[in-house]
Order: sequence, then structure tokens, then C-alpha cells
Amino acid sequence: MEKIAVTCLGSGAALGFWRSWNSLLIDGTILLELPPTTVPQLFRLHVDPRAIRHVFISHLHGDAYFGFPFFLLLYCYLYEREEPLYVIGPRGIQKSVEMLFDLAWPGLRAGGVIPRVPIVFCELSHDGRVRAGDLCFEAVKMEHFSLDAFGFRFSSRGRTVAFTGDTGDCPQLERLTGGADLVITEFTETCDEGSEGHLGAAAISRLVRRLRQDGGTVLATHLGGEPPSIDGLVVARDGETYLF
Repeated sequence: MEKIAVTCLGSGAALGFWRSWNSLLIDGTILLELPPTTVPQLFRLHVDPRAIRHVFISHLHGDAYFGFPFFLLLYCYLYEREEPLYVIGPRGIQKSVEMLFDLAWPGLRAGGVIPRVPIVFCELSHDGRVRAGDLCFEAVKMEHFSLDAFGFRFSSRGRTVAFTGDTGDCPQLERLTGGADLVITEFTETCDEGSEGHLGAAAISRLVRRLRQDGGTVLATHLGGEPPSIDGLVVARDGETYLF
């Protein structure tokens, strides 16, 4: 079976000062989160942005999606394509992305300069199975303070990938990750107990033990500090590509 390639464009939380913000690319085509550091990292790592077909945004915090104005600017001036770009996220993602674009580049759309790519927004309000183009995925509503926040579960190369997005330790976590071959989890808090909206070391340790029993792997990202060592946990580093 072919391995899944995960390129870490950034592994930091909003206050993970020495890291680019959390953003990972799956097999060159599926992007998890689009913060402002994503575009320069794509070029630094010689990754073609035109290959990205799906962008998953877990929640509407700036470190998750404020890179859209820069990503879409590429399609205003450098690129053009007919294949749609699917943008998947909570309710309000389309309005928020369009507002950000207009704030970043005043008058551009009014002057007729728009991204030369069809953009299909897939807005989520509850759990469920969803199709976006040729990709089927499951959305699971997580607990991240008072925001609408989602985790995502999909298949790549015949294997199951689960991405927690930003979340606290909640019952939905087991449903999202159970039986997955690869779990990409946030690991914001370095203390044991975490917080209302983020995972700590105790929850990550339980997740790793459970997944390893079934032959799965856990990759940690969205790091707020240097995480404690947990046996079997892979900690993402900016600029690295991992094969699972």
C-alpha cells in the first residue's frame, strides 16, 4: 500500500512563536488550515499550490484561515485553472474569506480582478458525511471555546486520516479518531490537563496509547511550546515531510 505524505508547512499555535502557524498538506492536494505563513512555505518547499484541490478550515480563528487573501492572490495574477477549489469550513467561511480578500486588496474585485479559479464553499453546521468534488469526508463538531469548530475524517491512498482541528478533550474525540490509520492532532498545551479549548499531555498520551493498539500513528501539531516526550508520538516540525 502506498504511504501517505504529510508535509508540515507550519506546526505552531497562535503563540507558538518560533514556528510557522499550523498548516499541513496531505499528498500534495489536501490542505489542513491556511494561515498567513502557508504561501511562503509552499514556495520555500517547492510545492506547487495549483495541485491543492481541497482546503479544510477547522474554525474561524485567524491562525486557521487568514492566509486566504495571499493564496487567492496567486490566482489573480500567476495562476489560472478550471478545476474547482473546494473550501470546507464552519458556517460563515465564505463571507469571512471574501471580506478578508477585500480588506487585504481594496478595490481589486471592484476593478474586475478576481481569482481565476472556481471556488466551491462547503459550509458546515453539524456532524455528518459530506462530498466535496471527488472527496468524501466526515465532519465532527468539536469543542473549542464557544466557536463552531470541526474535526475531519477522510481517506487517502486507501487509509483513514483524522484531523482534530483545535479542540479540548471531549467525547467526540474518540469518535473522530477511533480506528484511524493516521491521527493529526493539536497539542497546544504542554501541561497535563490542557484547557477548555485545547488538548494537554494527558489527553494526547491516552490518544497515542489507544491508536497504537490498533496500529495507528499520531502526529502532533499546533504546538504552543516544546511538548513533553510521549512514547510513540510523532511531533511535527516545520518544513518536514513525513510518510505514514
